[in-house]
Amino acid sequence: MATSRSETLDTHWSSTRRTADPKVYDQYFQKVPTVNEFRKSAMQVVDGGGRGIEVRVQTSGNTQAASFSRYDPLAKSPINPVESAEYNRRYYYCPIILSDTDRWENSGAEKVFDELKNLGDIAMQAILQAINEDLYTAQTGKNILGFPDTISDAGGATCGGITSVSGGIWDNNRSTTATTFLTVSNNIVAGIDLWGDMLDECHIDKGNPTKIFTTWSIARAYRVALSSQGYANPNPTGNVGGVGGELHPPFYNCKLIADNDCPALHSYFADTSAEKIHVMRACNFKKPPFVPLQSNGQLADLAYIVAGVTHTTNSRRSNAVTTALTGT
Repeated sequence: MATSRSETLDTHWSSTRRTADPKVYDQYFQKVPTVNEFRKSAMQVVDGGGRGIEVRVQTSGNTQAASFSRYDPLAKSPINPVESAEYNRRYYYCPIILSDTDRWENSGAEKVFDELKNLGDIAMQAILQAINEDLYTAQTGKNILGFPDTISDAGGATCGGITSVSGGIWDNNRSTTATTFLTVSNNIVAGIDLWGDMLDECHIDKGNPTKIFTTWSIARAYRVALSSQGYANPNPTGNVGGVGGELHPPFYNCKLIADNDCPALHSYFADTSAEKIHVMRACNFKKPPFVPLQSNGQLADLAYIVAGVTHTTNSRRSNAVTTALTGT
């Protein structure tokens, strides 16, 4: 084949076209495993309109239950156990713009792939990547809440307008103890032991985490621990067929999701009944009609992909985070 356009265009070169693969292969965007996990599980809720989302949470109970006999005077103090966590609606957008001349040229038999559709796919992927990144970042500006807000590193954080007390009802479980995952003591792997502690703490607090979002480094350390001789080796010694099973084996009933956007040293244990992403039905990655830019003196069309997305929690103590876990 010709290596440059400067080569002599002989008869054969001029008479024969290349075979064009119509598929576009993305080399730019990263995977968005956390957003994908929310979207395909019970962690996504599609709802209607409203300026925001209000979640009613019971943060105290009635401590007056007691035994009595005959004419004992009974307690009768009123209680006020319910509070409302309030979350603002958040919106994301990405523009799609194509000049009229490009659109005209990208037509007919000469069109290899639909350029406008490709620009729409890129806009969609850009929004998903932005949301995925924001899920691992403390909320700023007009972004959604991230795990650092709903499953915070430190106690005393305010979430949904409710201020928490460290270790209280409206606070998540956490471990800030520096731990190296693959450290072994008495045949016990430190990282697995720590994860077990966090899982127990959540269950004690009525939670049921079924997702662990973490770094690739920590996920690999877990896989190394399971694959090493002396632990849960899935293949007997001498089996040259390789180590089998999933790339990220589950931890008891928890699915493991490795994400490159996850902060270093962190593992987030998420209860799918508590952590939710609300997607507005009227703004569910919707593309409004294209509008011409002739008023700007340009022959081009413009549209925006828009998404109304809000991250909420209804039970912080059902979740947990490890903040100082070293992987490989």
